[in-house]
Amino acid sequence: MFYRSFQVEKTIGSQCNTRRLLPKAPQNRFLREVAQELARFDQKKQWEFCCPTCLNYYSIESKDITEEHIIPESRGGKTTTFLCKSCNSFFGGKQTRCLSDWIEINEGKAPFHQDPKKQKTTLKSGKLKISGHLSIGEQKQLIFHADKNRSNPTDYSAFSRGENISSVTITTKIPVFENEQRLRVGFLTAAYGLWFKHFGYSFVFQSIYNIVRQQIMCPDEDIASWNFLIYNDLGRSINPTLGFMRFDVDYFPVAQIYDHIVILPNSKMRHPATTSFEKVSVKALELGEPIADRLQHRSIGPAVVLCDFQEIICPDFFKNTTVPPQIIWIDGW
Repeated sequence: MFYRSFQVEKTIGSQCNTRRLLPKAPQNRFLREVAQELARFDQKKQWEFCCPTCLNYYSIESKDITEEHIIPESRGGKTTTFLCKSCNSFFGGKQTRCLSDWIEINEGKAPFHQDPKKQKTTLKSGKLKISGHLSIGEQKQLIFHADKNRSNPTDYSAFSRGENISSVTITTKIPVFENEQRLRVGFLTAAYGLWFKHFGYSFVFQSIYNIVRQQIMCPDEDIASWNFLIYNDLGRSINPTLGFMRFDVDYFPVAQIYDHIVILPNSKMRHPATTSFEKVSVKALELGEPIADRLQHRSIGPAVVLCDFQEIICPDFFKNTTVPPQIIWIDGW
């Protein structure tokens, strides 16, 4: 058990001593590992939690520490990591929602939401304009369902009677396609959270990721403007996985998030010079399989990760850590 012993403080002007119990270790085993690793960077931070995105510190007993599903739970995701409540709530209303909508549409039988409330569909015929939603019939035909409550009563009555109907135009808006920037950041946020889950603060405490964190915290702005997404031709998966890829001569950490591969900065470079297919080499870790157990080392950081002698991860927030950093070697080519 990872419990910190209590300290004894002498009371001024008294012959007796008083005991002040420090916070207990968290009951969640994985949160204990996160807290233990943080103390390896700075002993003063024992039994504290640092949110990986906003970098704010919380007592390990705080109710402001929450679990976040990397792939939204509503879409079948089971892999979780830790965030502060504020970040978790913020992402859920923006980039994570867009990622969820993207998966919902791709997993569905039609290129639009099955939930009528998420559709903005309009039928026009001459001067008539009717609101409603779409569905796919048993014969795979497109069906328009008129919504009386959201339509002009006069137009709806005329439409119901079949008056003045000539050619028909149906338009529908899919919110996720109108928020492409948020969707891109949704993939980035999920990949960043997955790397934190497996490599902990050794991954987070890198100054090169400041711009990534800024992008995650400002999903409507184009801050990380380079191309960090590659469509995965091998298919899609609800289970997110990690890997390393070589772009020409440079190595970068990557993550498969549903149907895209997200390229994250290495310790020296924000992005590859090229993502051309001809310049991309074999992955060091197979993206189709969960990452090896030996690399799930949240409780043994600080750590530096090298791939073919090239530095991939190197925490630089703390010049003097509680314990010396260890080296993790990846031989993939």
